[in-house]
Amino acid sequence: MGTEVRKFQLQCEPAGKLSFTRDAASGAVRAKLKITNKSDTRQAFKVKCTRNDLFKIRPSMGLLEYREEAIVEIEYRPKEGEVPDEERQHFGVYHIPAPEGCTAEGAWMEHYGQPQGDTRLRVRFDVPKVAFEGKE
Repeated sequence: MGTEVRKFQLQCEPAGKLSFTRDAASGAVRAKLKITNKSDTRQAFKVKCTRNDLFKIRPSMGLLEYREEAIVEIEYRPKEGEVPDEERQHFGVYHIPAPEGCTAEGAWMEHYGQPQGDTRLRVRFDVPKVAFEGKE
């Protein structure tokens, strides 16, 4: 049959680029990502980043039934005085079929090889760079 083409079967909103903004109440710099299962099977998803020391992803993995959606919250936690570099950061969203009765962690532990689908999201900081200087 030839080469297998991996097709991303989830929908990410926003698509292509995550925008980080500063929360007025807490001062935290955050982004939200909505992931929707567009496939006809149960899917396990995983969200990964370029630097785990800078980003907190909650939840970083989960299960989605057909048409189900999940909201992933991502917080940017820079070191003191570190100014974000948008060009160096990105997030990957991956998915695999998830058998009935399994957990997200179990599905990923049992999976070998490439994910069924994946996409990459770039980063944009909608916060003035000067606002990061001197942050604790």
